[in-house]
Amino acid sequence: MMTFPTRRSTSLIALAVALVPGLATAQDRNIQFELGLGTSLAPTYEGSDDYKAGVALTGSLQALSLGPLQIQPGQLGFGLAPSFRYLSERTKDDVPMLRGIDDVDAALELGLKASYRWDYAEAWGALRKGVTGHEGMVADLGADAIIDAGSNTTLRFGPRVSFADDSYMDTYFTVPTTATRLRAYDADGGLKSFGLEMSLRHDVTEAWAVQGTLGWTQMAGDAADSPIVKAGDRDQGTVSLMLIRKFDWRF
Repeated sequence: MMTFPTRRSTSLIALAVALVPGLATAQDRNIQFELGLGTSLAPTYEGSDDYKAGVALTGSLQALSLGPLQIQPGQLGFGLAPSFRYLSERTKDDVPMLRGIDDVDAALELGLKASYRWDYAEAWGALRKGVTGHEGMVADLGADAIIDAGSNTTLRFGPRVSFADDSYMDTYFTVPTTATRLRAYDADGGLKSFGLEMSLRHDVTEAWAVQGTLGWTQMAGDAADSPIVKAGDRDQGTVSLMLIRKFDWRF
């Protein structure tokens, strides 16, 4: 005997048909990113010859899909992603040599990073503005050779160059006439530093990874000529070890 759908079942079928495109669209909406937390050893401030242990943070966008918008900085080709950096506070109480120079609050810089990735190399540039601590602009350029060391382990190493505007350089490297131990100095924007960085990463599982990073930076330009740096060290070293968690959110 042939049966016909009731009004209720017809409504349910219509609702299901209406939801199918929405469900398919939801499959196209996802964000893949990484967050890392660990420990680091770095100069007390830029140009310091003293070092201190601190917290190491990292974050990166691997892919963003919002319908027609497709951003994949973690894949081959062109990528666009957020960029951020945190700088610890600098106070004369911690560094008596800086008496007479204004303290600098902890700084957070936010901006964008553009990159281009090949199979075994990547080049990138980042532009950030200080939202706390300072109001300057900082631009970083870098390139990496990428070596697959096997067993889910990747080695990256390459050069780094950093530039800063007048506002940033004035905040961190200018010495006012009120300083008691350093001669007065007016720092202008331009080349800030250059160096090399190497990182070794091991993906333990699909969700977790560990990464160690070793870096060397030499202060340059007006930053290197600042009495603040000359009283410290132009050469700066950093080392960090972090545990990284990978996320893949679909919505």
